[in-house]
Amino acid sequence: MTIDAYSYPPCGTNKKIKFYCPDMIADIEKIERMLQGEQRVACLEFVRKLLEKYPNHSVPLYYNAVLNLQLSDEQHAEAAVNLFLEHHPDNPAAHALKATLEAALGKGDSAIDELQTSLEKTEERLHPSLYDAFGAVGQMLLMTGKVLGARSHFTLQSNLAPEDDNMPMQMLMRLNHAPEIPIFLKQDLSLAECPADFPRKEEFNKALQDAAQGLWRRGLAQFEELRAGAPRNPAILENIASLQFSLGQDDTAAKTLHTYAVAEQRADFEAATEAEALAKALTDQEEEQIDVVNASMPIKEMEQLLEKLRVEERAEHLPIDLSQLGTEDTPPPRAAYLLLDKARTASDADLTLDTISSVLGEVLVFGKETDRAARVEFTSAKGPRFDQAIELLKEICGDTIEPTVEEHVQGRIFALQDLMNWQWRLPDDIKPETRSRLMAEKRSEIILEQWVNFPLKTLNGKSPLEASKDADLRLPLAAEVLTLEMVGQQEKWKFDFGKLREKLNLPGGGPLPLEGLDVVSLPITRLHRVPAAQLSDQDLVQAYGRSVIRGLNKAVEHFAHELLNRESLKDQIDRAQLYGELARTATESDEALDYLQKAQAEAIAQGQSPGLWMVAELSMRFERREMMEAQQLMQTLMSKHAQEPQTAQALFGVLQRFGLITPDGRMAGGMPAGGPPAGGPPPEAAGGLWTPDAPAAPPAAPSPQAPPAGGGEEKKSGLWLPGMD
Repeated sequence: MTIDAYSYPPCGTNKKIKFYCPDMIADIEKIERMLQGEQRVACLEFVRKLLEKYPNHSVPLYYNAVLNLQLSDEQHAEAAVNLFLEHHPDNPAAHALKATLEAALGKGDSAIDELQTSLEKTEERLHPSLYDAFGAVGQMLLMTGKVLGARSHFTLQSNLAPEDDNMPMQMLMRLNHAPEIPIFLKQDLSLAECPADFPRKEEFNKALQDAAQGLWRRGLAQFEELRAGAPRNPAILENIASLQFSLGQDDTAAKTLHTYAVAEQRADFEAATEAEALAKALTDQEEEQIDVVNASMPIKEMEQLLEKLRVEERAEHLPIDLSQLGTEDTPPPRAAYLLLDKARTASDADLTLDTISSVLGEVLVFGKETDRAARVEFTSAKGPRFDQAIELLKEICGDTIEPTVEEHVQGRIFALQDLMNWQWRLPDDIKPETRSRLMAEKRSEIILEQWVNFPLKTLNGKSPLEASKDADLRLPLAAEVLTLEMVGQQEKWKFDFGKLREKLNLPGGGPLPLEGLDVVSLPITRLHRVPAAQLSDQDLVQAYGRSVIRGLNKAVEHFAHELLNRESLKDQIDRAQLYGELARTATESDEALDYLQKAQAEAIAQGQSPGLWMVAELSMRFERREMMEAQQLMQTLMSKHAQEPQTAQALFGVLQRFGLITPDGRMAGGMPAGGPPAGGPPPEAAGGLWTPDAPAAPPAAPSPQAPPAGGGEEKKSGLWLPGMD
């Protein structure tokens, strides 16, 4: 390549080549050619020779650092970067490379400091190494669980990204759609404007300007100085917390946010609640835990015991490969069962919460070993029903076992987790509408009757009902309810949180007033409360877009229905995509299938291929073990849509996921085995349905031999939709 003498050298200086290193033009051209040809080892050798000639010059020092970083030689990279910094401590590229190195070494605070130093020393142009450093530091923050800091770095990097680099935006999309990340951490950090009556407005705006340009450390120092004179100013506290999050100072930021929430609760209780909930999400809570216990009882008569368990309706056989349960030290069990509190109802007719069978735990039967007697083992969390389960197992086994129980703790779980989750064994013929009704009833019972009486450390050990009578606990109580509501939105619960707030004498949660409402800046925790029917077309589209981008299931469903009903937008929106999103947010698989088929019909009506939506349906048919329908879809896809690149790629991914195609494209076998195991998991509990706008490839399919999960806690479908790759 030809180097322009009037361009800037690659080392980060603000002097042009003609005035800084005119005698190195040929050398730079040769280095750049070798880099383009990926001849890094040879290039490094050439740079080392150049260093011998110019030992203190930033050009060879820069290339020496870059090449050692690219070659992943930790020791040499560290020495090269430090050498560059030693000779050119004011060079922003040197600090950017140091930030990248520190991020790779897991030195979070140092990496962030070096990146901020690089920004502060940048006078005119952002050096390319600075752009790369934003990504490296963002990745490091994400790996250490500092999601908001990672978001800030990826957001700034995406704003600087060239047209051919969409990696920062892809990272943000993955964060937005990750189901394990709480909704609170999917909100972009914002900076409050200077209050009209604040006396030091010029200083406030200067700090705001620096912060908006990514100079977070400098902006934070300025806001901290302002805070000294106005310690409870909400705007200052809000900005300090945002900048602390951006700099990866999560613990300190959570404390600042709590201070902000306490200061703001009288003026804006809802904003204070959201801040308190975010602070809570980032603070390690020492909530009550309970043991997961393995209780064993010696067996006196093995064959009689096995016969008792075989005919006992409260012991349901698990059709699993028992050999997989053995270890090097322990042979596999002879049998495995689920222990039920009552016999499973055969039909869903008149099924109620009182007649549903619940799983109490897992029972394994082991034969005699060299150093251990034959035994029956029961494993479960040691919650309120543990002793009941042990007595029931003794009753079933009778005199075939010794009544003595030996307990071994296998782990610990949060007591609240045990409360909020359950596992049912439902009738094989249960209708989707029956299951949906019962799930809603059970959810309501747990939240309105049990959760409200559960002591929480965030409420000073009081239950939500007790805290509702304490004015000092009103804010943390509201934060607990909001947190629970956001979990419910991610998990697609069917529950009216208005009833919970009413029971606890808390405000909020209802439809938002339209006056002064800005759907672009509205906190994402409130989007599902926007009166969709009253929005203008533009605001409706924007609200829907924000909801999809952040993966807000309830809000997506809310706005998608309104968009489908809005005649003025009929020819301006992709109705197939709307139906696809409704399929992803559906709580029942029958409902999701109906939406997918509507998406296919809309695609055809719009003159587009329905191939991607058919692949989404195929994924669901596999999940439901509906092989006849799956075969028909496969035939149609192969005969009519196999030549469509996107459809073919999506089909390959689904077939590979279900084990029908190996990674190299060879057929691995026939269709997945037939229908679901008796009483097996409902399709939405099986996980991993692919639809065409999912953020990542779908997870592996469950094995046909997997133990039935029953009809317990609702699970995400993992629905893949076109456009989600």
